[in-house]
Amino acid sequence: MRTVRRFLLLHVLSAVGLVTLAFLALLFFIDMLNDLSNLGKPGFSLSGTLLHVALSMPSRAYEVLPIATLVGGVFALASLAASSEFTILRISGLSPRAALGLLLQLAAALVVTLFLLGEWLAPAAGQLSARLQAGGGSGIGTQLASGVWLRNDSDRSGNQTVNIKAINTRGDLTDIHIYVLNAQAQIAAELHAPSGQYEGGGTWMLQSVTRTELPQQTGAALKVIQLPSYRWRTSLSPSVLGVLLLSPDKMSAIDLWRYIQHLRANHQAAERYEIQLWKKLFYPFSAVVMLLLALPFAYLHTRSKGVSGKVLAGIVLGIAFILLNTLFSSLGILGTWPPAITAAMPMLLFGGLGLIVFAWQVRFR
Repeated sequence: MRTVRRFLLLHVLSAVGLVTLAFLALLFFIDMLNDLSNLGKPGFSLSGTLLHVALSMPSRAYEVLPIATLVGGVFALASLAASSEFTILRISGLSPRAALGLLLQLAAALVVTLFLLGEWLAPAAGQLSARLQAGGGSGIGTQLASGVWLRNDSDRSGNQTVNIKAINTRGDLTDIHIYVLNAQAQIAAELHAPSGQYEGGGTWMLQSVTRTELPQQTGAALKVIQLPSYRWRTSLSPSVLGVLLLSPDKMSAIDLWRYIQHLRANHQAAERYEIQLWKKLFYPFSAVVMLLLALPFAYLHTRSKGVSGKVLAGIVLGIAFILLNTLFSSLGILGTWPPAITAAMPMLLFGGLGLIVFAWQVRFR
């Protein structure tokens, strides 16, 4: 029985690995073609393009692994059924419950792999790529095209709109503009600092600050004050600012949680990020759903119909899963559904579908 289990696991795992490598090779080629159009522009080189595309591969692997699991699993199990090898495995003692248990063991390993990719490797590679690309490939700092715009309600001076032009690799700020708003949401003052360092505890030390107080009454004079330093209170930390280089779907769960706390502290809408956080937590378990969808193909009689049609069906199922995931995310934001239910519903639907079809195949076929 141990030989039977090892054979089935290795057969499915090798198929998943080959499909994943094929997807990554295709995406690498497409990304290279897209980025090669920038060659010749200032700050772009062939080595930098190769590095940028290579650093995007962990994120690509995180995105395609569930679909590759479905396609590889369908191909492996359908090919075993077509050659009657799966029938031999069943005669050798592989019961439906044992087959389900084996695929769940493989799914557990894939869940861990997806978790490591999504929480560590992909965000780290994405941040490094963004810093190198935005800094002209030098790795010295991060120059953002229009700066980062944020809201801050934690400072003693009141509501603020903040623009940060640059964040270097140490997490220090460059060229900071802070616009202080009055009760009528009008600009009452503007603070500008060429640099700022994080002191911890939600405090930044801004250096050489110029404070410009705008006249609030007709005929009042503009007031300019020079400050050698200014302690700026905010819920923004270097880790929160660092994740703003990435889109929400590429942030790690802990970074999303930190940013959600910042949005809540400043009374801003966080539903989009809450849904993305729950999707990030549930996403590794999509490997379980994909193998549950693939398992019924082992019990189909495919000798006359071939395997290619089953692989195509697996691709269609994967695309349907992605579309449904996107649809529920949009509906969750529009309908203010609970984020956990919004993120979990597609997996519950497709996982339940896989189990129902599997049970039907075993019971009636």
